[in-house]
Amino acid sequence: MQTDNKELKVTLKKYLGQYYRAKIKRKQLEIRLKNFREEMAGTQGVKYSPVPGGQSGSQISSTENAVMRAMEIEERIVKQQAQVQKAMLAVMEFMDFLPIDSVERSILEYRHIDCLHWEQIPARISYSKASCHKYYNAGIDMLLSCSDVQETLQKYIGLVK
Repeated sequence: MQTDNKELKVTLKKYLGQYYRAKIKRKQLEIRLKNFREEMAGTQGVKYSPVPGGQSGSQISSTENAVMRAMEIEERIVKQQAQVQKAMLAVMEFMDFLPIDSVERSILEYRHIDCLHWEQIPARISYSKASCHKYYNAGIDMLLSCSDVQETLQKYIGLVK
């Protein structure tokens, strides 16, 4: 039973971290697009042959190819943004199971919605780092005591495996 509880805690923390991971993925795609565009800036146009029937128009130029690739990356960014929003809503739904004015909820929101590092949270909430961890773990336990949270986690476990 204790092993199951530890596994559920790990799964819950992973579930709550999905928003952060989705944001990181989106940021990586944006950086890749920026780098790709910088590389593309040096791309030369296509030189067409003045000879009728030449092969110059039969192939896609490197510029056209680069533009198409940039558009594909942009599409992925849009899809990833949808994932970011979906993940944020999922995490916020879990936070709704905690009392609105509780320290536990504040710390969990700072960690999983605002994506603050552990060093930043004590400064925001005026508690020691040890107290923040204590309240964080208490919040995790409070969430695990909710049947709706456990049900969602079981579905999540099924999706991950």
